Amino acid sequence: MKKTLLNLFLLILLTLTLTSCKDKEKTIIVGGTPSPHAEILNCEAVQNYIKSKGYTLEVKVYQDWATLNKALNDEGIDANYFQHAKYLNKDIQNYGFNLSAACEVHNEPLNLYGKTKISDFTNKKIYIVNDPTNVERAYQLLVANGILDSYNVNNFNAQHPEYTTSIGVSIECIDAGLLHQKVTEGGYAIIPGNYALTAWGTSKASEYKIFGESVDVAYPNIIVVRTQDLNSEKIKILVEALSLPEVKEFIESKYGPTVNYVYKNLLG
Repeated sequence: MKKTLLNLFLLILLTLTLTSCKDKEKTIIVGGTPSPHAEILNCEAVQNYIKSKGYTLEVKVYQDWATLNKALNDEGIDANYFQHAKYLNKDIQNYGFNLSAACEVHNEPLNLYGKTKISDFTNKKIYIVNDPTNVERAYQLLVANGILDSYNVNNFNAQHPEYTTSIGVSIECIDAGLLHQKVTEGGYAIIPGNYALTAWGTSKASEYKIFGESVDVAYPNIIVVRTQDLNSEKIKILVEALSLPEVKEFIESKYGPTVNYVYKNLLG
């Protein structure tokens, strides 16, 4: 009797293990920041397409984008969606990650936000993000609008940003998640699109926008995977799902000019 029960227990355990392995093989786990990335991945068109191919899409939401490439490199997720190629290349250079882009999906023009619309920034303080790749974009935007004269991002130090201005503007670099608070308090900040959307939503982000990058300047946000997985069935299906016309329609209707659909398959 005891032997029979033991065999039954082992059979159940084996069945559960095999089921769990099968479920994992048929699950695509993608990490992304809340808005718009996780929202795009969770849209009906993407979810239904992946389901029609016999897979399940699991979206893991990360509040801190700095951990997403490590999570992918360490095989905690199958792909991530939050960054542009310049940010990815910087992480690869700094940490040796073996990651590659699978497709471009959308871009988010970097914008200067403020509750009060002004054109003269003489002696104003402007807050910008403290990661080097987006710092350079912020500087370029400020130079293009006559607020800074020049800048230097070589050996960037967030505590001592290097720039010149003839109108007395001061720049302070802070964590991306804190930028929207400066605007709420009446200040001015250049904010990555996903943080502005998460903080305020599309309507308020559009209301607070003073000026921003043109669509052709903005960097496409990409699906990133481990290089060895570029030709896997999981990744091909994920890339196909994001190419659907319904995804373009979802992005345009939900985010308006804040997010632009610029899909491009990079798998070759």
